[in-house]
Amino acid sequence: MNDSRNNGQRPQQRNGPKNDNKRRNNAPQKRRPPDLWREVATLPPLEPIAVSEDVGALIRSLGEPPLANATSAGSAFETVAERAAAIARALAVSADLLAERDR
Repeated sequence: MNDSRNNGQRPQQRNGPKNDNKRRNNAPQKRRPPDLWREVATLPPLEPIAVSEDVGALIRSLGEPPLANATSAGSAFETVAERAAAIARALAVSADLLAERDR
């Protein structure tokens, strides 16, 4: 598209180029490495861990998943939750943190 007023050349900017005198500092900021040997706050005492008897209750409360094979998908989700609870219980036993009612 040639404009007859400027003989096919790009029109000049009216306000002139902006920010020519300002340089941007695009150099990455130097970060200090973390102090790995610093003093840290003491941890609170560990509390006993209670494992639920019905770990799939939360998943079932959400209803069937919106998938083509909802029944088997829901069953698979519940199986994963049960396995995660079993691992959590084993870790709690190994650390002697299992709540009294679960022993």
